[in-house]
Amino acid sequence: MTIDLRGIGDAVRTAAAGRGQTVAAFARQALVASTGPQALAIERLDLPASSSRSVAKLHLRMDEREAEVLILKARALGLSYGEYVGRLVTGTPLPAPVAQRDADRTALRRSCDQLAALAGDINALIRLIRLAKGAEAARQFGDRMRGLEADVRQHIDLASRLVAHPEDQS
Repeated sequence: MTIDLRGIGDAVRTAAAGRGQTVAAFARQALVASTGPQALAIERLDLPASSSRSVAKLHLRMDEREAEVLILKARALGLSYGEYVGRLVTGTPLPAPVAQRDADRTALRRSCDQLAALAGDINALIRLIRLAKGAEAARQFGDRMRGLEADVRQHIDLASRLVAHPEDQS
């Protein structure tokens, strides 16, 4: 679309520059203001979850600092710039930062290793109790067994958090 500004071209360019906008952005803002709130009524896109979604190329003009922030945030989340902006536009939840997901996986692996060792100790305790004539041998494991419930609960809480949000696991 082309708009003939006639004799107001210089004034429009000056006003747009004064706001740090292009003439097109300034004109859009004026048009939205004059058409009222119905111009801003945007429905959320409910796109089907299909692997055959088409991709469109989009060029954005934005402040250089904002572009740097977009790049840093997309990288921190492990997303492409387009996927990051697309999720913001559609209101799709963003995943946890890559560093947090990696830390959670590391903590889960460590927790699983600890529970595996604990399971071995429990089996050894059971064998000792069966073989021992007294309870003295079983007491050697007492300190280690006291934290069993806390260790298992901590593992379950962490594993539940990771399993409950599989979209954050990418």
